[in-house]
Amino acid sequence: MDENGVNSKPGFGRRLADAWRTLLGRPPQTIESEAVIHFKYERFREILALNETLLNLFSDIEENLLGRRPFALKPLTARIQRACLDAFLMAKNLNQIADGRYKSLYDALARINKAIEAESPLRLEVSPGPWVIPLSDLRLADAPKAGLKMATLGEIRAALGLETPDGFVVTTAAFAGFVGENGLQDKILSLDEALEKSGASALDELSRETRLAVVEGRIPDDIAQAIEAAYDALGGDSELLVAMRSSAVGEDGDSSHAGQYLTELNVNRQFLLDSYLQILASAYKPAAVTYRYERGLTSDEARMAVGCLKMIKPRCSGLLFSRDFSDIAADRVMIGVTEGLSEAVVSGRRNAEELAFAPAVARYAGSAILQPRELERLAGTARRLEAHFGRPQDIEWAIEPSGRLVILQSRPMSAAPVPPPRETPPAVETTPILAGGRTACPGVAAGPVFLLREDKDLDAFPDGGVLVFRHSSTTFSRVMARAAAIVTDVGSPTGHMAILTREFGVPTLVGLEMATSALTNGATITVDATERRIYPGRVEALLDAKPARPPLADSPAVRRLERLKPLVAHLSLTNPASKEFRPAACQSLHDVTRFVHEKLYQAMFRFGDMAQSGRRESPRLDVRLPLEILVFDLGNGLAPEAALARRVKAEQIASIPLVAFLQGLGDPRIRWDKPRPVSARGFLSVMGANLAGPPPEAQGIGAASFVVVSDRYMNFSTKAGYHFSTIDTYCGRMESKNYIHFRFSGGGAAPERRDRRLVFLQRVLQALGFGVELKTDLLTARFDKYDQDTIRERLLRLGRLTMCARQLDMLMDDDTSPHFFAEAFLKDAMDKF
Repeated sequence: MDENGVNSKPGFGRRLADAWRTLLGRPPQTIESEAVIHFKYERFREILALNETLLNLFSDIEENLLGRRPFALKPLTARIQRACLDAFLMAKNLNQIADGRYKSLYDALARINKAIEAESPLRLEVSPGPWVIPLSDLRLADAPKAGLKMATLGEIRAALGLETPDGFVVTTAAFAGFVGENGLQDKILSLDEALEKSGASALDELSRETRLAVVEGRIPDDIAQAIEAAYDALGGDSELLVAMRSSAVGEDGDSSHAGQYLTELNVNRQFLLDSYLQILASAYKPAAVTYRYERGLTSDEARMAVGCLKMIKPRCSGLLFSRDFSDIAADRVMIGVTEGLSEAVVSGRRNAEELAFAPAVARYAGSAILQPRELERLAGTARRLEAHFGRPQDIEWAIEPSGRLVILQSRPMSAAPVPPPRETPPAVETTPILAGGRTACPGVAAGPVFLLREDKDLDAFPDGGVLVFRHSSTTFSRVMARAAAIVTDVGSPTGHMAILTREFGVPTLVGLEMATSALTNGATITVDATERRIYPGRVEALLDAKPARPPLADSPAVRRLERLKPLVAHLSLTNPASKEFRPAACQSLHDVTRFVHEKLYQAMFRFGDMAQSGRRESPRLDVRLPLEILVFDLGNGLAPEAALARRVKAEQIASIPLVAFLQGLGDPRIRWDKPRPVSARGFLSVMGANLAGPPPEAQGIGAASFVVVSDRYMNFSTKAGYHFSTIDTYCGRMESKNYIHFRFSGGGAAPERRDRRLVFLQRVLQALGFGVELKTDLLTARFDKYDQDTIRERLLRLGRLTMCARQLDMLMDDDTSPHFFAEAFLKDAMDKF
């Protein structure tokens, strides 16, 4: 109360009115400047978020290029296209912060985006050409039109003179015409990402929809007429029977696709077009889609040509490998043979007679089906095909009753992964549960038994399980990438499933006869497919020898990504000091991101000065320090109750980085309140340096320090003594966004003493993990991408360092001084300062 007994303390209404008067009384240019500061800070935060998104993309691209895990190319391509927009937004935000100094970034981005668009079309390629081509006219170079399987058959007949079936191929151009007629392209392309994006059940549903759309689709009249005319030209009538065989663009290459697509046998004219559609639809079965995904393939490799071949009636048939798939260096040809058609053998439902033949010594086991001369002929044919195509071959063949040998298919052979060599065999004391069978793919693995009852139960297959079933099945390709091992009662190491297991590197035993009855569902077992034994539990001595799974480093998806990498993830702008560090030199999105990131921090170093000049009513920090510190809150940097305060108490500071930095500045062991012990030479150095008047940078020596804050951001411009420093930092939960950038310059002593203080700072900062650069009397240091706790700890140390460095130049009498004080600081000996 006043002397008249009236309460003199203003009421709430008066205080609120005063607050509004203070706010509204600011000059318009001050309020406008504050809006600009807030706007630029929001652009800064957007750049950090966009930078994080882009860096994650670049990292994913590099990881995918290692070929260690499968990936869907379509969603990755879509991310790359979004990244083009993100990079543009980064460039736009930088220009808004830096007042348009980097507009040439837009030209660089336009050039890069155009190149990316040319390399990443999200559409099925179309190979022009006729609807049908006779097999006799095909060569290997026709694979884009005829698919690799049929083009190879044409090559075998033309170049080697070997017998192949008569027939024709319905080309990939016909496939493209059918897809376009029925509007199926988007549905087909969406399958590529279904498994990765939505899981197996979603893939099953989309697969059913796509296959139904295909088999119910309309074949354009000109294509249908061309197919029927080619059938008629084979010289038959409605009774002529043909085999309709898939011949996709990516089939029978480095990825065999063994058993993934449909083959229709004994087809007559009435069912010719229906069979054609069934084979097209088979490319979109869940197992086929999963196989392509796991092998780094896309729907583009599933562009389907279809071979139409005259049926033959063989005496015997089978599979032939020009090398031993379990030991490719051995001089052995491997043969699987059965009487009649080999369809049941290659599908895994019947065992075959299996033979090993050494051509050099004509050594072989006796055969109940093949004569010695036939064995020699098969082996010779296998080596001729290997020599022509330049790599070991996996061959389907048939011998007619007349003795005519017909080649039905030839493709590169999938060799089994080789286990690492051992000096001595592992000692195994455990008794095996089962022994025997045939090795389809060697290796050792352990996991819980998964007894499969029927194919639909594959959806429940656990990662790392051992799949056990009555017979081999190519449907298992759905889980091969996740399976520890595969065991079957019936099957052949020369069958289609066995070929797939070697591609995937899954230890596999087939033909074990009693596996489904002897093994218990859920029990952990160790499968030694090399030695053909199964043990209870985990046998660690054997598991040490497990070979690595084959990488996908040369898959089509990886090759396509390799073409995109120089435009997206490659970084060539690595040196900010180089003359080539400019927008015109940007060759990739990563270059643009790097340039924006670097120039952003340069712009943010000036943030504090901009805030200081733009706000006249900034509150002062009420802290016990030899500094007057004004604070500008960008949002959430101060407690709500401090919003209108003239003085802000330490407990009202909510900014994580500012709290840490102030703790270091206010370390009670640093006695700033007492005179600094200054040597006579140091004092005379300062006096001599200032006799002609204070240096330009010291004109504002009495000016307040200024800090711009948010809850996680701080830009602190410090003027302590004759030196000046700026700390720009972000301290959040995400490591990739966190950083500390520090600049220090100035001093009141002679140049050599200031240089020694910079050496002191350099030694300390480098010991703390900062990257440091010195230019004359300017020191710049960076500490990027550390966790929040580490950033806070370094900020605390920087606070101490800032106070320890004040007037330290006056103590730098000789070149040993920087090392002495650096060692003292790092040992936490604050009494030396």
